[in-house]
Amino acid sequence: MITVLAAAAVGLLSAFLPFTPAEPYLIAAVTTTGTPPVALGVAAAVGQTAGKVLIFLGARGAIRSQWLQRRLSRRPATAPQPPGRLATMFARPKAAGARLVEVLERPRHTAGMLLVSAVTGFPPLLATSVYLGRTPMPPAAFAAACLLGRTIRFVMIALAPQLAGH
Repeated sequence: MITVLAAAAVGLLSAFLPFTPAEPYLIAAVTTTGTPPVALGVAAAVGQTAGKVLIFLGARGAIRSQWLQRRLSRRPATAPQPPGRLATMFARPKAAGARLVEVLERPRHTAGMLLVSAVTGFPPLLATSVYLGRTPMPPAAFAAACLLGRTIRFVMIALAPQLAGH
């Protein structure tokens, strides 16, 4: 039971700190304890989903705050600069990011993109959570897609040592 609660805590922590991934904890917990892998995977998914929902709601509140809107409206305009060497080098990744943002702007695609992000980690779920905070996606739909995707990911990772014969 303590291992399952620890998996939920690690999942919650990893929602905010990407350098504290839950995946290594799951593999270590499965190989060193007798805890069922599915229970560990679901617990980590619940913890991480709780954290991502807080990030989603926080981003939604920050984006809609009057203070931030005033700060953004005071930003001075800058003259366009000719593309330099660095700008040319990053042109393709920037275009790919723009296409991804276009997909996220379509309401019927947001849940699917969130699910892909939650299962694969691309685009990063932290960035997706912040970005989707500015969309009209309902928090319940966000939580459901995130929980489903993270459950798939973490249960698969927790089952990996057993499938490998450990």
